[in-house]
This record gives sequence, structure tokens and C-alpha cells, in this order.
Amino acid sequence: MALLRPLPLAFAFLLVGLAFLAAGCGGDTRRAESEQGGGTTTTGPAPTATTPSTGSTPVVSAAVTDPARRAYISRVDRVCSRLDPERNSSRERVGKSAGAGEAARAYEEGTALGWRELRDLKAIPTPPGDDQSLQANLYGPIEAQLALRRQIRGALAAVDVARLRVLRAQLDNLTRAVAGFARGYGFRACGTG
Repeated sequence: MALLRPLPLAFAFLLVGLAFLAAGCGGDTRRAESEQGGGTTTTGPAPTATTPSTGSTPVVSAAVTDPARRAYISRVDRVCSRLDPERNSSRERVGKSAGAGEAARAYEEGTALGWRELRDLKAIPTPPGDDQSLQANLYGPIEAQLALRRQIRGALAAVDVARLRVLRAQLDNLTRAVAGFARGYGFRACGTG
């Protein structure tokens, strides 16, 4: 019986590693899209899709001609670029964790970084007319991602592999939706995972 216990724990850490790759503000879009075969194509001035993408066509960013949007995108991308190294470090700590408790704590640190990033992003004034679209397609889904990460942390601590699988799938769906909108809106650093 002693041999059975390490296998589920090892399997849980494998899932933890996969689930934590979905870090960032919410997720790793490269992994999420590779599992589904791609994202969506979004063109035009203000993408408004609110459902996850499952198509196979890559996202195409619209040309950003509005100076207010261009300035907003630049400021938001700077926030994402500044926090990416910390998120990567947090991902590595989860992967190197010696036990479920340590992994859960490291995962919580990554989630706290996500909340900090969201707060910093929301502090940037949005371009005129884009408030509702950004709330519905970026900030709201990021909040949902962070809430899922809180649940993932609990599943990690409990080594609940079945729950981790379900939560990771939900997180991946939100990640694809956020990334598709972000790239379609014109972000370069944000929404890339």
C-alpha cells in the first residue's frame, strides 16, 4: 500500500505543473491554444466576443489607429511586461515544490501577483467608448480566472486530482477567450501567456 500513495501525489504534481502553466493573469495561452488547435480571428476596432474561442485560425490584431487606444495599449503592455518575470519565477517555484502544501503556497503567490496586475491594469484610464468592452472581455474574465485559481489552490492543497482537471479545463477556456480578445484589441505583451 505504501507504493500507491506516491503515485497519486506524483500525478497530482504533474497536473499541478500543467495547471500552473496557466498562470499569468489567468493562463498560459500557448498551452491552452495548442490543446485546442488555435484561437479565433478578431479584426476591427473593438472586439466584443465574450465566449471562449475554439477555432483553428490564429488571432489577427486589428491595426490600432486611435491614439488614445494606442497609448492605453502601450501602458497596459508595460504592466504585463514588468510582471511577466515574477510570474515565470512563481511558475518555476510551483514546479519545484516538494509537497502539496508548498505547491499550494507558491500557487497562491502567483495568484496574488495576478490580482496585483489586475489592480494595476484597472488603474489605467481606458480609451473613450471601450469601458464596457474591456470590462466584459478582459477585466471580468480575468477576475473569473483569478477566482478559479483560488479554487485550484484549494484542490492542490487537498491533492484533489479530479477537481484539478475540471478547474484547469475551465481556466484554459477563459484563457483562450482573454487572449483572443487581448490580441484582437492590439495588446502585444498582455494576452500572450
